[in-house]
Amino acid sequence: MLNKICAIACILIFGVSAAQAARSTYNPMVPRQLKIEFAQNDYTYGYSILSGNAIDTLEVPNRVVGWTLNYEIFDRYLLRPVAHGYAALPQPVQLGVGNFFSNIAELNNTVNNLFIGEVKNSGISLTRFIVNSTMGFLGFIDVASQMGLDNKPMEMDTVLGKAGMDSGPFLMVPIYGPTTARAAHGDTADNWPYFFFPWYVGIGAWAVEGIHNRAQLIDQEGVVDNAIDPYVQTRDFYLMHNQGKVDPSASMQNEEPSVDESFLDEIDG
Repeated sequence: MLNKICAIACILIFGVSAAQAARSTYNPMVPRQLKIEFAQNDYTYGYSILSGNAIDTLEVPNRVVGWTLNYEIFDRYLLRPVAHGYAALPQPVQLGVGNFFSNIAELNNTVNNLFIGEVKNSGISLTRFIVNSTMGFLGFIDVASQMGLDNKPMEMDTVLGKAGMDSGPFLMVPIYGPTTARAAHGDTADNWPYFFFPWYVGIGAWAVEGIHNRAQLIDQEGVVDNAIDPYVQTRDFYLMHNQGKVDPSASMQNEEPSVDESFLDEIDG
């Protein structure tokens, strides 16, 4: 499927980025340093250490290729108009689509919560999937929430972060959007529910979910459109949000961005 291919491409790009830092003893993909000052003093190429110990080693191609294609062309002339058209659909339809993809994600939540020892949350996620897949008509209706079973999201990217893996290089991949080396690995693992279906089903699901997520950002378009540097703002919001999932206490130490939480949720995709 397309998102799997893009994730693999991210991993390959990360290999190039890692080679650029070969002379430094700082490895962005090893468990995080005890003190970030050590990493900053040791890293000799002048790259800023961002949230999650991410580094933007590929800023030039990220801006020139990824950002230009995603923001200036793909979003402006295709995704944004389609998302606005989708937003005109009745609210119950949009809610049902969101519930459907959230229900599929419960399979990942079930497995990923187990990886971090959250057995209770894993059980809740599995119960939510069973209830919503049956009583909720394949997940289009969130019956489980009405029963008091709240969603317990857990992505593989977050699991890897909690295990000590840093974000690594930040990547702005055409069509796929913002990601990191760690997130690319995590997204590939989280795609396993689609491996049981033909590739075109995966691409179709990826496209519909992408349109749905983009439609949720309509009210936040001005945040990026009016930013002094839209690329940096999007990058920093994305990395801060991801690191907040890994270490909420550390995230609270950063200054809160003046943007709705829904924007951070949806840009993470």
